[in-house]
Amino acid sequence: MSSDLDDRILLWENEVLLEPDHLQEGHFVARMDRPWMGTPFPLEGVLIQNSSQSAWFRDRCQWVVVDLLRSAGDFKPTRRRSQRIALATRSREHVNDEQASINVLRRASLDQAIVDESLDMHAMLHQQAESLVHGISVGGRLDSGQARDMVSTIASRLEKNAAAMVWLTRIKAVDQYTAQHCVNVAIVSMGLAQALEWPRERIEWAGLAGLLHDIGKMKLDTAVLNKRGRLSAEEYEQIKQHSRLGYEILVEDSLIPPAVAMAVLYHHERPDGLGYPTGKSTRVLDPLCGLVAVADAYDAITSTRPYRTARSHHEALGILWKQRGTQFERGLVESLIQFLGWITPGTLVRLSDGQAAIVLRASHHHRLWPLVRLIDQSQGDGRIGEMLDLAEYNEHHPQSRLRVAEVLTDGALRLDLRRALRHQASDPSIDD
Repeated sequence: MSSDLDDRILLWENEVLLEPDHLQEGHFVARMDRPWMGTPFPLEGVLIQNSSQSAWFRDRCQWVVVDLLRSAGDFKPTRRRSQRIALATRSREHVNDEQASINVLRRASLDQAIVDESLDMHAMLHQQAESLVHGISVGGRLDSGQARDMVSTIASRLEKNAAAMVWLTRIKAVDQYTAQHCVNVAIVSMGLAQALEWPRERIEWAGLAGLLHDIGKMKLDTAVLNKRGRLSAEEYEQIKQHSRLGYEILVEDSLIPPAVAMAVLYHHERPDGLGYPTGKSTRVLDPLCGLVAVADAYDAITSTRPYRTARSHHEALGILWKQRGTQFERGLVESLIQFLGWITPGTLVRLSDGQAAIVLRASHHHRLWPLVRLIDQSQGDGRIGEMLDLAEYNEHHPQSRLRVAEVLTDGALRLDLRRALRHQASDPSIDD
């Protein structure tokens, strides 16, 4: 890592993430990749005053966080705009610009090549997640190299595949929740990071953190994880250990970037400081932690769990909106909603005339008039019917306009979403 301040990872305008080799006398170490308990330092934080102190960190740590405001000498915060604020809000200034990165799903069109590639990538990522889950739960091993390679491949193709990949997160199978959830959080995290115009490296970190965020749960009692009823206080305390357990697995792996390990550790922290495991406010953490938190919550809310039924896409966004600024970072919640849209491709809906449909493409100008494919349920199963552009239909039928009346939960209809996605791509009439 370069010793030049501008090349270091800026976590907050007064904090930088460093490799211990770059520590100097006068630096104030505020955090590190191991607990303070058991160290020779009595408090959470130490001012480096001699070479033996810096050598202690160099010999035992892979990274440290230096607080420049509490450092001595010439170490001052950069005057440039806080990278943390910029990363969390970039692109939100262009919410009404259809060509803005944040609006990628609104203008997306799909062809057969994109769909085929997305289906292949989704299958590979799911296989990788299952391998990771199995490796940790059975053998205690993490193949982080393969995970990084997969995330890097997806990140390189995400811009043109975003709509198809987000569509595939709508597929929910209760018996495959753990691996499926990790895949979905990785996809949504990468998509949102790209929509916010994060650097390529940080987009990959977002995907890797999303893929690995719940890996610590593989160390927990499955009876507690899958309990149908309300958790006892003791059981909830067990569940809360998963972020720290996941961090302990990742921090020992030299292929895992420190920011990814920190996102796994802190993805249940909150802006109001009432989260876990440390009760830190996310306002002093890398935005990657908050980004994974909103992606994790969104997919969890829209999934069926042993203790709760799935909520719809609309309900999930409403829950996140109400909790912005307290449980979740305000800017990241607003950005996620802008990115996904109120009616996102792949969402199951019921129209105002009672017909069921699947959204093919959102409307930039009227969110309740998307392009949809009607679903024929007359035979008891979901059969893909005709395509209907509600905006175009309503222009020609002003007296009998149709709109989305209800957003259904994922899996509410007996419909093969993969087949529906292929059906969409094979129809040349909807490829702009």
